Amino acid sequence: MPEAPRPPAANVHGTKMSEEHDERFFPAVFKEVVGFHLRIAQEASFEAFGVMAGKANLKPGWYALLTILNEAGSMTPSELSKHCGRDRSTLTSTLKALSARGLIQRERKSDDQRSYEVRLTAVGFDIQRRLHAIAIEHERRLDEILGQDKDMLLTMLRRIASRI
Repeated sequence: MPEAPRPPAANVHGTKMSEEHDERFFPAVFKEVVGFHLRIAQEASFEAFGVMAGKANLKPGWYALLTILNEAGSMTPSELSKHCGRDRSTLTSTLKALSARGLIQRERKSDDQRSYEVRLTAVGFDIQRRLHAIAIEHERRLDEILGQDKDMLLTMLRRIASRI
């Protein structure tokens, strides 16, 4: 006899989870695959962050880049790649998008005209502050979900990142 349809799953806030994050729809082979669940958790986190950012088309990944530049002042794309943990080749398209939106500017290095540094514009500073406020609220929501397990999760994620 076929199984009766189940109601949509809900997240911790009681709202309906999107189907792409509902484990009932995941292939059984992925049930215990850590990498798959890391990707799903990241996508869910980015989706929630994006909802909080509204329709401004501000990508969650931009927050880290803008924050690093806010703290550093300026740096080369290679330096930025090392600080944010992203491959330089994937970072290039993001830097182009940030530049096109007027959030960063590129400047040739005075000591090496073949190289350039990027820095925030005034608009970039404003967007970084806006994203920072969203990130604080987003982190509060994650803290609610994780509770006392947060330190353990961070330890495990650092272990994965450093050893893989």
